Amino acid sequence: MRIALIRNHDVCANTRQHPLLQSRAGTLPHLGLAYIHGALAEAGFDVLTIDAQVEQLADEDLRVRLEAFRPDLVGVTTTTPGFPGAKQACDIAHALGAKVILGGPHTEAIVAENLLHDSIDYVGVGEGVTTMVELCRRMASGTPVEGTPGLVGRGFASPAAVMLPLQELGWPQRDSPPIGSFRSLVAKHPFTTMISSRGCPFQCSFCFKQAVDKKSYFREAEDIVDEMEHLVRRWGVREIMFYDDVFTMKRKRVYQICEEIGRRGLRVRWEAPTRVDIVDPEMLRVMARAGCVRLRYGIESGSERILSHMGKLTDLPRIRNTVRATRRAGIQTFGYFIVGYLDETEEEFEDTVQLAIESGLDYASFYAATPLPGTRLFREAAARGLVSPDYWRDYVAGRVTERVPYLVPDAELRARTAYRRFYLRPRRMGVVLKSMSGRGMFMKVSSGLLSLGRSQSNVERDM
Repeated sequence: MRIALIRNHDVCANTRQHPLLQSRAGTLPHLGLAYIHGALAEAGFDVLTIDAQVEQLADEDLRVRLEAFRPDLVGVTTTTPGFPGAKQACDIAHALGAKVILGGPHTEAIVAENLLHDSIDYVGVGEGVTTMVELCRRMASGTPVEGTPGLVGRGFASPAAVMLPLQELGWPQRDSPPIGSFRSLVAKHPFTTMISSRGCPFQCSFCFKQAVDKKSYFREAEDIVDEMEHLVRRWGVREIMFYDDVFTMKRKRVYQICEEIGRRGLRVRWEAPTRVDIVDPEMLRVMARAGCVRLRYGIESGSERILSHMGKLTDLPRIRNTVRATRRAGIQTFGYFIVGYLDETEEEFEDTVQLAIESGLDYASFYAATPLPGTRLFREAAARGLVSPDYWRDYVAGRVTERVPYLVPDAELRARTAYRRFYLRPRRMGVVLKSMSGRGMFMKVSSGLLSLGRSQSNVERDM
């Protein structure tokens, strides 16, 4: 039995990142598909992963690849904002006669509307590895697929597949696409991504909580470093980007990982996401000695009022102190910000930009606040009449195509302004761009930043 796994282009109007930078930001490995690929291959199936984003495949290119492989089943992953692009892949696969299953975080927020489209036969909810392996076994043996854990189809639905501890999933496959295919703004090449834990106990208002987030799962330090060492020796990886929700949730485990790296004499750069309130100077120094070169912090706002409304459970002094301590430890800092949040005033927006600049961050991303499905932010926006309560279901059903409304009218302009002011300072732009990986990436991001500056100037002239 042949199975194709697809990540298609995010053909959507609902990206939170500004399109000028999104198209230039590089593409990271899709760990969800990589884990499923590995599990299916281990179970004896013939599997092909097609990453249309990485390979820059047009629809016709994707059709040709699928036609040559002749899959019996095609699995397509998506987020809700990226659904239109995923549906294009489903349409292509269905036209070739394959059964199609749609998965990813999107399907835990919205289920039924996906099945309004003839090209989508099934929806997977919960642990994708469990659902895909069992579905393929049933299809291969001719057993009815109804009752497959996490599988929803026309006229039947099974409960979400229970999330598995990461130790039980094995390692993701790295052959298709090969590691050298991916691009990042800041990572040294070749690089790849890893995950050492699942789940997040925090309740930020803008974040969709999947079933995986209801319980945290942590890999053992030895298993994590085994995979890191394998990536270095087998693939020549120079940098690893961890994509946990919160890498430093367990202090003892962080120390164990760092100690194991040191014990083996493993030399590899790595970065991770965390929160400003669960690191400290000693931990930062230990991480730096073990090869940590960059930490990504969800800072979000320079307004205490908005931070409280978001449920961030932190404050501005802690943010400033943590960024300062991180840089003193020799670790670069990357801050994420949301602008145009509910009732954000011009003064609060200005406070956010100033915090990004004055805190000494090395990198920053600014997203226009987007009320995603299943979030408290969406419920609040709908209750206040800022967005239709049925917007996302209508979007998936194809009844609406316009972008979900911004929470303040000029949210996109604020995001562009923030990027321009943070990066287009002469000293900052030179330092950041010179640190980016490769001349090609330097040129792409340079053009994106300069385009933001030009678009800002055009807006100001038109006002």
